[in-house]
Amino acid sequence: ESLRQLKSLKLKEIDSVDDEVVSILTKSIDGGSLENVDLSGNPQLTDDILSSIRRCNTDGNLRALQLSGLTNLTAIGLEAFFTSIDSLPAPPMLRKLDLSELASVNDSVVTLAAKAASFKRSVAETPMETLEVDDPNPELMGHKLAPMKGLVHINIAGSSITDKSLEVLASTCSSSLMELDVSFCTAISDKGLGYLVSKVGEQFTKLNVWGLAQLSDEFYDGHSSKSLEIMGVWMKISGGRSLR
Repeated sequence: ESLRQLKSLKLKEIDSVDDEVVSILTKSIDGGSLENVDLSGNPQLTDDILSSIRRCNTDGNLRALQLSGLTNLTAIGLEAFFTSIDSLPAPPMLRKLDLSELASVNDSVVTLAAKAASFKRSVAETPMETLEVDDPNPELMGHKLAPMKGLVHINIAGSSITDKSLEVLASTCSSSLMELDVSFCTAISDKGLGYLVSKVGEQFTKLNVWGLAQLSDEFYDGHSSKSLEIMGVWMKISGGRSLR
């Protein structure tokens, strides 16, 4: 009974958590009240958890999804999770997405997730009684009170994305994106990141690029943002480079 109105489910790095445990817990949550799911660090979990989470999101309230390090998740499973399917609730309209350390995350997965997130319901369609002041996820609160569309916090470090994903984020999250981690995404380039930065608004203030030796001064010195903090930059010093 105590789980019926649960809004945040966090089960990080717990060996005993398997697909069945996630299924039982999500089935116990009533009315799609769940807003945040964090199952990071449980590599034993498989694609089966994705359907459990999707079926639980009947009212479309899920806003934060963190699945970092779930290496058994496949591209096919993730693509299905973010695809409209008649027998399932609509894909989640997320504001925070963490799919880091997943090589299975590709351009198709990011495209589907970003497009699903951009179809957020307006405040006019949201019952006032659901806009709670004492929110368990304060970093997401502002996005419930304003008709802002698109992903806000994205961590896809270590994924297989290319510049195509950056183009998609530029087109779907230009007014919402605040933080992006693309560390160790070796297939992205100066051109792709430069394009993204040129299209998003001044709310975009944090970019993580650790392990991206392919980036150069073409991006670091040439991007257009005055408010962007870039973490993991290699700086030239006396012909060499050091981390900033």
